[in-house]
Formats: sequence, C-alpha cells, structure tokens
Amino acid sequence: MELRKKMPPKNTMIAIICCVVAACCFVYVLADYVRKAREEQIYEEMRNTVATEASEETEAVVLPEATETGTIFCDSVYDFEQLCEQNPDIYAWISVPGTQVDYPVFQSETDNYYLDHNMDGSVGYPGTVYTNKCNAKDFSNYNTVLYGHNMGNGTMFGSLHSFEDETFFDANDSIVVYTKDKRLTYQIYAAVKFSDEYIPAYYNVNTAEGMMTFLEALETCMDEPESHQRSGVMVTEEDHIITLSTCVKNERSRRYLIIGKLIEEACYN
Repeated sequence: MELRKKMPPKNTMIAIICCVVAACCFVYVLADYVRKAREEQIYEEMRNTVATEASEETEAVVLPEATETGTIFCDSVYDFEQLCEQNPDIYAWISVPGTQVDYPVFQSETDNYYLDHNMDGSVGYPGTVYTNKCNAKDFSNYNTVLYGHNMGNGTMFGSLHSFEDETFFDANDSIVVYTKDKRLTYQIYAAVKFSDEYIPAYYNVNTAEGMMTFLEALETCMDEPESHQRSGVMVTEEDHIITLSTCVKNERSRRYLIIGKLIEEACYN
C-alpha cells in the first residue's frame, strides 16, 4: 500500500514563504547598501588622489583680488588628467560648501545616461552628478543645469535639501565649480521647490530670454515653505546661472532646485 507524504499545514507553508521572501528582501537591501557605500568610497578615494595641495582652501571660498588687467588667478585644485583617466566623461568638479556635495561632473553622449549608471558604467544608484548635451562643458550657457539623485544618506544631491531650512539658506551662499582651466564661483540666489518639467525643454538655456523666463517661473513657487530667495541678489540678462536639480521625497512631480548666479571666474596660475 502506497503511503502519501503528509503535507505541512497551510499556515506553516505561508510562514515558510514569508520567511523566504523576507530573507530575499534583506539580502537585496543589504547588497544595495553595500553597493552604494562602495560607490561613495570610490568618490572619497578620488577626492584624495586627484586633489592638489590647493584643495585645502575649498572649505572657505575666498575671492582673490583682480590684477591690474582685471584677470583673477587662483591655484588649480583637481588633476583633470587623472580624472579623465578614470572616466573620460568627467569634465568638471562641483562643491557646495556646507553640504556633502563634492563630486565630479559627467556628461555622456547619451542624455540622462548617468541618471541610472555609475561612473564605472554599472547600472543602478547612486548614479552621478551630470549635465546633458544641451549644456556646454565650459559653463558658458545662460543656464547650466546639473542633476543628481536625492539619496537618503545625503550623498549626491541629497544634502541640498538642507537649504529648505531658512537659517541654513541664509548661512550658506556658495557653489564652486572647477573645470580644467578655471574656477567658477556662484552666489546662491534661490532654493525653490519647483515642478518636474525638463527645464531645457521649456526654458532655452542658450538665451538670456530663456533664463529670465525660467527665473520668472520660479517666482510662482516662492510661497512654498521650502523655497527661499536671497535678498539683495539680482539676476539680469547680463548674468549666467547654474541650476542644481534633485528629487523631492514622496513628490514625484516636484523637483528641488538650487540656483546660483556667477559672480567670479578665476583662471589657474
């Protein structure tokens, strides 16, 4: 007589399945955490290996005096030859004093490539800080738009949300960009909770009119409690701006923007 194998009770099967699913989720979350930590470690090593001795001055930005010809000079901070050896898409470095933003800037031949690719080409988060091809790599556009993920641990552009606090906004007013041949210093003009529209598609980054129309659109969001504007700072058609864009937690249709006005260009000695 053939005996049938007794099946475990239904509740036991459900418990086993739940345990397996929970274990798989734990492994996925742990692997994701380790991967993101490894990516940040890569950036930390990069900061240490490509920075020159002059990089110690970046914590507090001091504007040097102009020469008799009006040209401002400063020391080079990052070795762009080494940076390009690690990834040829790196063309600048951005630092926002007071935040964790201290990263190379990338631009690929494919727009938004670095939205879901890391600097080594692997797919996934945290991605990189990047611009799209509508922006020139010398930051000569009227509006240069940089993108970075709102990472929960504050990396990439996650720490930009510190500007939601008005006290922090008032105390921190600089964005510094380093290219291969000059340093650009921007004064933060506004921090705005804006829509998720693709800025270059609606506001021409190559014209003063497009820049001014963009700034006018920002005014409609200034009543948001997270939005702030620096008094006494004016942006005219003669100016150039930089826009840092990141996501807003739990609001898929919004973006948090930090806008800076170019106030100084310094050539390397």
